Amino acid sequence: MSSLLHVRNLSVQSPERPILHDVSFTLEAGQILAVTGESGSGKSTLALSLMGLLPPGFQAHGSIRLEETELSTLSEQDWCQIRGKRLGMVFQEPMTALNPTRRIGTQIGDTFRLHTTLSRREIGTETRTLMEQVGLSEAGVSERAYPHQLSGGQRQRVLLAMALACQPELLIADEFTTALDARTQAAMMALVSRRCETQGMAVLIISHDLGLVRRYADHVLVMKDGTCVEQGATTSVFDAPRHPYTQALLAMSLHGAARTPLTPLTVFTAPS
Repeated sequence: MSSLLHVRNLSVQSPERPILHDVSFTLEAGQILAVTGESGSGKSTLALSLMGLLPPGFQAHGSIRLEETELSTLSEQDWCQIRGKRLGMVFQEPMTALNPTRRIGTQIGDTFRLHTTLSRREIGTETRTLMEQVGLSEAGVSERAYPHQLSGGQRQRVLLAMALACQPELLIADEFTTALDARTQAAMMALVSRRCETQGMAVLIISHDLGLVRRYADHVLVMKDGTCVEQGATTSVFDAPRHPYTQALLAMSLHGAARTPLTPLTVFTAPS
């Protein structure tokens, strides 16, 4: 495996406050990195930073390098050549990420139209293949359907098909399994894992589901108040967590079903 993504001292400032504080990590080709932590810890902001999609008024500092390409200095024109081709993303909110006025088959095909020279017939074939791979055809979903005719889980699978269309080097998936039942979740993760093994695709998954993280991720990065408090091989972090916040997250996961009361965690404060 070779190094694919290098993030060094990434900080993000919103118009009101700092969001990320000096986040650094490396992701290898073919690996799955899970980013976890409570809501508001900066996970989605990290994903948007990696895609060059921060909201207006947000300022990012630091280095984001995809192999030899420094992403932090790209123009929007250059970003448009990379998004969808080298970088694919499954957004957290599938209804707002899809165009409600266009059929899902057309939206999946847009990625091919933008980044390949495939003919109209070939795009149609590839679109149907992707719909089969993400289980939409099995569920009886037509490529002529509109987003509002689909369930939340089906819309998430449309986004996954769009993200995988051009065989990206890096897939970023923000809570993309939350609306899926256990069977479909396992099938989608198996599809993603196969892409890692056969194509060397790297994956950055944002998830609150620690069971999913432990089962599929090679490495895990734990976020708290915009700071990475712990990272390492998944087995090491889960079996011997070093930071009190990580210990509290794992304890909550273990005892949540029994509704065991937990002592509030106040031992960590993010830098100002």
